[in-house]
Formats: sequence, structure tokens, C-alpha cells
Amino acid sequence: MVDLIPPPDPRTLLPPLLACLPTAFVSPQPPPALLPLLSPILRQRVQILSSVNVSPTDSWLRLLCWDAEQAERLQALVDGASFEQHPVSGEIELPDELPVRYRRVDEETLRSRVILPDYSLKVIYVWCPNDEEGGGPAWRVAELLPQEGSVDDGEVWSVSIGEANAEQKDHLLQDALSAAEQAEKQKEAEEDDDDDYWAQYDATPGRTPAAKTPAPNPVSSLQQSEADYFSRYGDVQPAMDNHDPEEEQPELGASSLNGDMLAQLLRRQFNGGETDKPDHPYESSAGAAANGDHASLNHPRPSSISSASSEAVAKLEQEAEHQSSYEVGVKQHIGSSIKGLFRLAKATGISRSEFQSLVQTELELLNVSDGE
Repeated sequence: MVDLIPPPDPRTLLPPLLACLPTAFVSPQPPPALLPLLSPILRQRVQILSSVNVSPTDSWLRLLCWDAEQAERLQALVDGASFEQHPVSGEIELPDELPVRYRRVDEETLRSRVILPDYSLKVIYVWCPNDEEGGGPAWRVAELLPQEGSVDDGEVWSVSIGEANAEQKDHLLQDALSAAEQAEKQKEAEEDDDDDYWAQYDATPGRTPAAKTPAPNPVSSLQQSEADYFSRYGDVQPAMDNHDPEEEQPELGASSLNGDMLAQLLRRQFNGGETDKPDHPYESSAGAAANGDHASLNHPRPSSISSASSEAVAKLEQEAEHQSSYEVGVKQHIGSSIKGLFRLAKATGISRSEFQSLVQTELELLNVSDGE
């Protein structure tokens, strides 16, 4: 706060201001003697706005008041007032008592107030420590207001500068305490909200837990899952493979693929149908034909060699046809098995080249075993 501020002298400050007011109805521009009496902010306001006024009714007098409604009332009061000058000094006469009140707005702003009850006017001054344009540090007019109703208008004014400073300190302290109290109340409200939030869980009725079932055996579950996983590969068929083995003819029955079947048939035909009995005879004709036991060929010898040869050739053609069917069935079975193995390998991530290498290795092992 600024120290050593002299109190304002109303009898020195008021007469020049009051002498300028009647000229507002004569000239649209403020008199030059008025501007040094105003505060820097009010001075700039009057200079700028009075220069752009185009209506004769918009007097610069209204610019001395910041509120529009009060500015209109101020102009009406000044218009009806009579500012009589003293016959000797030529100055406007003032009341004998002109009390001054003070109010500290903040650390840098100190105001004073002077009321003129004879003219229903109230002059608000502000201390300007750095006003070179106005002539140096002095009290300048901050606002000119109409004085109507309550004198204080809800504001606290002090009788001295020291009291105004102390009042401002108390006001700051009260504001700080009020802010702290408000923060404490807000904190308590937040804590109450938290308590209410957690109280909802305390009010929730308890529930009986469900009966626990024994956990499955992890080993058996793992084995079962692996079995289910690999069991699906038997039914896997690639989307690009249009060949479905299930749509082909059914599998043939069990057979024996003896490579010397034709030699056995010829030898049995010309030796009277007597051959060694096979180790594993079959009941069906297909099984018998596969193992060299052809009951249909065991009949009395024909009367002539030509007829016997014809019958033997017919029988051999029939057996060869059956043998061809067996070979086709076996080849189809081998092809289906190879495709099934390739599907399984492909599903498990084995590439085609790796699968071919595995098959080739097995074939080579078969050649080694046959050579032994």
C-alpha cells in the first residue's frame, strides 16, 4: 500500500469541476480546464467519445458517469441546478461542512468520496501517483454520480486513510477465511459422497455361495482334449480337393494278391486240378480265387484237349477280370489312404515337400527290407 498520501481538499478540488459543468449545455466538447481534473482512464474516455458524438443531445457530461441510467439522471440534475458564484471571489459557493470518506479497493487503488447535498451530486476521487499528463501525483475525478437514496449505497467507507487500509486487510482476511471454509465444506461434502458410495456395498444383502463342484482332473482333461483334437483330422478334406473317396464304390473284401496266381491256375488245370491247399482258404468265391483254391475248376477232365483248352481259357479270362477288379480296388484304397495321410499332414502343418520326402523314405526302407 502507498504511504504518505495527503487527504483531498474539497474546497480546492470541487470549484474547478463545478465551474465546467454548466458549459456542457453550450459546447459539445469538454472545456480544456476539465481534462486535467479527471483520472487518466476517465480523461481518455471523455476525449475519445466526445470527439465522435454526432447528436447534440449526447452531452459529454454523461461521459463522467460509467452507468448509462445514472448518466441520464446526472445530466438532468446538472440541467436543473444553479451554480451561483461568490460576488467577491467569483467561485462557486460550497457548504461549510464537506466530509470526506475513504475506501481502499486494492493494494494500488485508494478512493475518496465527497457529497454535495445542495446539488444532489457525489464526486468520487482516486489517488493517481503517476499522472504526468494531469500535472503529477494528485487526487483526480474517477466518477461523477447523482446522489439519491442511501449515502453509502452498500459500500463501506472509512473516515480516514488508515482505517480504510485496516478495513481492506480485514476484508482480505475474511475472504481468505471464507474461501478456506468453503473448501472445507466442499471436502466434507466429497467425503460424505464417498461414505454414501461405500455404504451401498455394506447395505447389499449377503448371498450364499453356490456349492462347489470338484475340479476336473487336469491330466484326463488334457488327454481328452488332445484325443478330440486329433480325431477331427480324419474328416478333414481340403476345400480345393474335389475328389471325395466316400462317393466312390465301396471297398472290396479281403483278398490275397499272390503274384503267381496265373501260373498256379495253369498248373492245376493241366495236372488234373490237384494243387496244394492254401494256408488260408476262404468261404466266398472271391476269397478262394485270391488264394488259388478254385472249387469250380475241380471237375472231371474233358474228353478232348481242345475243349479243355477252351474252358481253361474262359476260366483264365474270368479270373483275370476278377484279378483286375481286385487290383483296381487295392489301388483305389492305396490312393485314398495316401490322400488321407496328406490331409492329416497338411492339417498339422507339414508341407507337401516334407510329406513327399517322408513317403519316399518309407519306400526306400521297403526296398532295403525286400533285398534282405
